Amino acid sequence: MKRIHISLLLLALAGLLVTCRDLLDVAPNDRIDLDSFYTSPSDAEAALIGAYNYTFRSDLLSNIIFYSNRSSDDLTAPLEGRQSDPLMFRPALNSGSGEPAGLWRASYEALATINLLLERAPAINENLFNNANPGSGTIQVNRKAALLGEAHFLRAFIYYHLVQFFGDVPLIIEFPKSSRPEDNRVPRTPQAQVMQQVMNDLDFATENLPWNHNNLGVLDADQLIQSKGRATKGAALLLRARIHQQNREWQKAIDLCREIMNSGQFRLVERWVTIFDAGNGSQNTSESILETQTRTGPGEFNNTGGYAWFHQDGRPRRGATLEAYNLFEGTAAEPRDVRKVFSMSQRTDNPDQIYAVKYANSFPWWAPEDPFNFVPMRLTECYLIIAEALNELGFPNDEAMAYINLIRERSKDLNFTTGPIPGVEPFSFADIRSQAEFRQKIREERRRELMFEGHRFFDLMRYDAMDNGDRTMKALGLTSPDKLMFPIPESELVNNPLLTQNPGY
Repeated sequence: MKRIHISLLLLALAGLLVTCRDLLDVAPNDRIDLDSFYTSPSDAEAALIGAYNYTFRSDLLSNIIFYSNRSSDDLTAPLEGRQSDPLMFRPALNSGSGEPAGLWRASYEALATINLLLERAPAINENLFNNANPGSGTIQVNRKAALLGEAHFLRAFIYYHLVQFFGDVPLIIEFPKSSRPEDNRVPRTPQAQVMQQVMNDLDFATENLPWNHNNLGVLDADQLIQSKGRATKGAALLLRARIHQQNREWQKAIDLCREIMNSGQFRLVERWVTIFDAGNGSQNTSESILETQTRTGPGEFNNTGGYAWFHQDGRPRRGATLEAYNLFEGTAAEPRDVRKVFSMSQRTDNPDQIYAVKYANSFPWWAPEDPFNFVPMRLTECYLIIAEALNELGFPNDEAMAYINLIRERSKDLNFTTGPIPGVEPFSFADIRSQAEFRQKIREERRRELMFEGHRFFDLMRYDAMDNGDRTMKALGLTSPDKLMFPIPESELVNNPLLTQNPGY
């Protein structure tokens, strides 16, 4: 696939500057007048890029991914000790901690931008969208609907993750109409109601988003964002499937994943490492459903903050747990699973010290300017969801076994940079004799495949809900369910007396 470098952040900045300029021209009063903006498709497209920028920036998307990793049994903080990280050792977390406050603030800033777009863009004449930029490629006939679909997806994506971390959160789907803080205070909304809004947004997105945005004329031709960097029908379907999986609505999850797999838009890559191997130009693969795009240049490196999370001065800074390391077959001397070799590194002078290097392997540590994209959604997840769902609906199931073995097959890499890796053996129902045993095998395979990609905390919580278990509590050093959720930030409680605090804080 031809690689296209995308200036997502600069595009967003440009859109935001236009918006801010117009806002600053408004005469001061207690209502915001935006009539001078959102009058043309280019206004809406610029605002959408701004919404992507807010959503994919380091203190939102990166925090979603890495807060889930840190709030789990996969990562440690080797340079400072486990208890120094309140997300890893949850008793230390409190309402004044910066991590939840930053995620909360970034989320609602992004939501304000998205809500404004969803309020204003519908009034723009649809024919203007269809006739815009005729020289920049083939125009989608329903570009206006697709643009709104992208915005609905972004809002659903943010609210879905807010609920996972905080539980009940204020559901705000309108842009503030007043400049007075007391007019904009909203109490926490029950999770079920927030998730219903998430599903409503995803229903709209699924109905109106295309499978791809190839050759879509937006803004100038040189600012075209390729399909992997934008929300598509596949991304909306996969987020819906995650929700049905969480709710144990197994057949609905299966049907949505099959729709993605049967679309012909995505396929598994042969070599697992190519999904992340940015140093060899192997990004935006056929497996990617949603992938953030990186801008690089001389002396620049920006991948929404991932480099800073996993590296310090070009060296690893995060540790993997021994439990995570030992989950993979093989040893450092005789590796069997390329996912282990690529994702973790064991110190020769201290075998108990394991570094998380999945993203370090995306580029040489001495050349961090090499581009690196995050992949929040990829096709592999569909195979894992279907396998889990089929097993829950009935044991044994040959299709579920075939999908898990298809994932395991990619543990082999005979051309890996440090030498051939033979791979692991396939599973068999001759060795797996019960639904419960196969359930555990599927969960372990999911953990191996998606390690450090931002799923583990959500999976632990989901498994505990299914099994009435306490895995998440143990992973976080808790003796009660208190503090499983993030605290509502103290600053938000002060500014908004309608808010209430989560248990344990």
